[in-house]
Amino acid sequence: MKESVGILIFSKDTNNFLLLHRINNPIVWSVLSGKMDKPNEKPLDTIKREIKEEIGLNPELIKDIKKVGILKDSKIFHLFIGYIDNEFTPKLQVDELDGYGWYNETNLPKPIHKRWPETFHLIKKHLQLVKETNNIIKKFIK
Repeated sequence: MKESVGILIFSKDTNNFLLLHRINNPIVWSVLSGKMDKPNEKPLDTIKREIKEEIGLNPELIKDIKKVGILKDSKIFHLFIGYIDNEFTPKLQVDELDGYGWYNETNLPKPIHKRWPETFHLIKKHLQLVKETNNIIKKFIK
């Protein structure tokens, strides 16, 4: 079964996330993603490679990269989340991408990838868990 990976990169200073505009089929806005096409490559290694290839960013600048789930249909899609301190201007891989933007759930670009609702559902569950955990920690620190 074919496998691919994706990551939603959140900016800590704005709480916006990076979406990329793909120029290949399908022509949509989506998370940074790519195929697991190297032998024995693990999903985390693939996402780090794709970050460097697709947006020209050192993947070490993205903090707390965590896998938040898997979407399955005719292939397996490993979904990650990661955080960066500030929004940045990516160096787009021009044979695959022609645009980028920093968005939040209230101002999504169109057309958005058809799997976006499932993708964001997994991300939102993770963000809620992080928020609840931080609130519990704050109560014990006081």
